[in-house]
Amino acid sequence: MRLKVSVLANGSLLLDGTPGTLDQLDGALQRIKEVKGQVWYYRQTAGGQPPAEALSVFKRIAAVKVPISLSSKPDFSDWVDTKGVSHPRNQGNAGEAAAPDVRMPDVAPRSDIEQVFAAVRRTAAGTGAGDGLVIVKPDRTHLVMPRLAESDSLKAMAESMDKMVPASRQRNIAAIGYTVFASPADGPPGLVEVSQAIPFLGMLVGFSYIGHAVWVFEGHASALAAGCRDADILIVDSAMRPLLAQGWDTQAAAVMRNANILIHNRANFALSAVRKVGTDASRIEFSD
Repeated sequence: MRLKVSVLANGSLLLDGTPGTLDQLDGALQRIKEVKGQVWYYRQTAGGQPPAEALSVFKRIAAVKVPISLSSKPDFSDWVDTKGVSHPRNQGNAGEAAAPDVRMPDVAPRSDIEQVFAAVRRTAAGTGAGDGLVIVKPDRTHLVMPRLAESDSLKAMAESMDKMVPASRQRNIAAIGYTVFASPADGPPGLVEVSQAIPFLGMLVGFSYIGHAVWVFEGHASALAAGCRDADILIVDSAMRPLLAQGWDTQAAAVMRNANILIHNRANFALSAVRKVGTDASRIEFSD
């Protein structure tokens, strides 16, 4: 198990791609220590003067005495040795934990799958205390990740998310990802555990933060139409794409409100379009 810690030039802290606080970092570090995991650490503009927050973060990591692997790239695709030389990851040299095997999980059959996802969409679109980003698990129970509270440190993220999908109108954003993840012994899974399985969780949390309705499921053929219904955007994990049924994109597009289907590449964290509304390849468009 590993925790990705990023310190941005403005001092903002990201934990596995999601904005976090020092208190949340402390909790995540304790969980990493308990399972004998490691920390991957990246600092933006590493060649310049570090923000004060970077020193505080590094001291916290050192204090818990967990293995740390430095990276010079924001996607953590490399590791830096003691001489400052960069090496590609996944070569067995950095001692990083292997990524979990991704497979299409067995799912619980439900004759009322449309009703299940109708309820999921309501929760994802709601603004109450029990609403937020919804992750539908293979057994058809679900995990709700409440929207992050507003803060100055999240303004930059909100601006970035708004440029991708404007918050002026709430959009339905469905995602297909690996929804099998470990749970800590003392409670339900948190951001650290879930982001191990869903690498682009930070992006989804950001969309939810600015007010969009966001839900994630595994893309099983028995739930594909229900899970994609009324979506304006569908984001598919590149690791899950080969596991989907033949013609999945056609089936998904047929039930979507706006057929914008994007693939999130695990290797470089880039998004590419399989289908999209409009002709402008540089942005996501909508027909309404």
